[in-house]
Amino acid sequence: MKTKTPDLTDEKVDLTSMIDVVFLLIIFFMVIAVQLTSKIEVEIPKADKAKIPKETGRRMEVSIKEDGSVYVGLVPHSLEELASRVQQDKVLMPDFKIYIRADLNTPHEYVRDVMQACADSGVYDIIFATFQ
Repeated sequence: MKTKTPDLTDEKVDLTSMIDVVFLLIIFFMVIAVQLTSKIEVEIPKADKAKIPKETGRRMEVSIKEDGSVYVGLVPHSLEELASRVQQDKVLMPDFKIYIRADLNTPHEYVRDVMQACADSGVYDIIFATFQ
């Protein structure tokens, strides 16, 4: 009795959906990597008593460069634009908070102005970026 061996040439494996998934994952990780590494370059000051907050929550990241220029994320803002943006976001998220990253050489006057713009918009929960 002769047994028939299976012919593997008749069956084809379709990898199209697997390739699509792999490309989607690659695009996803590229987008996330860009967002995680995209920050305005500021030299963060050191503080001996620096602590990591227990609850950071959702915070708007505001960067202040040495020359006093203010950025929300990567977008430059004037103090008026910052106050308007904070006010709008406060309406959408009542527990809205601010995270300030000021350069080591930024005069306190610029930091105070940003804090005042946030306070005028009704946001008082602010933390500052420091290294220990």
